[in-house]
Amino acid sequence: MSVDAGMLELVERMQNSGPQASGPGVSVTAGAGLDVQIGRLCSLLERQIRQDQLEAQAAAIIDIPPMDYTITAGHPKFKSGVRTAPSDASPQEGFFWFVTRLSLAGLTVGDVVNLYRPAGAVLFPNSVAAHTFKCPAGVAAGLGIDDWEPGVAGLVMRPDDIFTLESAGTLTATEIILSGQAIQIAEPFLAKFIL
Repeated sequence: MSVDAGMLELVERMQNSGPQASGPGVSVTAGAGLDVQIGRLCSLLERQIRQDQLEAQAAAIIDIPPMDYTITAGHPKFKSGVRTAPSDASPQEGFFWFVTRLSLAGLTVGDVVNLYRPAGAVLFPNSVAAHTFKCPAGVAAGLGIDDWEPGVAGLVMRPDDIFTLESAGTLTATEIILSGQAIQIAEPFLAKFIL
């Protein structure tokens, strides 16, 4: 049944139900304008549909661009000019990221790398790592990959947060690449997403 046919049937039922009728979203008394009541109901439904569309557009699954790091004296340093800038791996103003997966590639057996998420570029002393990546055993040099799936609310990034990598002991790889996925949420819809 089409929407128009359904509305026509609703109008007929209301007109044939006697001097007074009521139902979900419709209240009609003798002499009241059924068209006005149906119009209000339609407006309410249209407004809800528009709100649902806005919410759907406010959330997106995104790929976090790959970030290249060279290893100098056992410390990862962001390799600028390759694929991304450090700010590319941070949400734009007005958005939040709920990181669902991060992958660190290029590890050699025995390599251990800590991931930090400081606000800005400064890593303060005694900072706690968000995660520690470890090269799996039995892989050739430079071919180790470690994945981390923090869950929907395990690693939330604000626009001023960035990823920082630091050696957590041994780091013999020559170059490592950090990449991943996140759910991007527009700030006005953040509370609804969390709930």
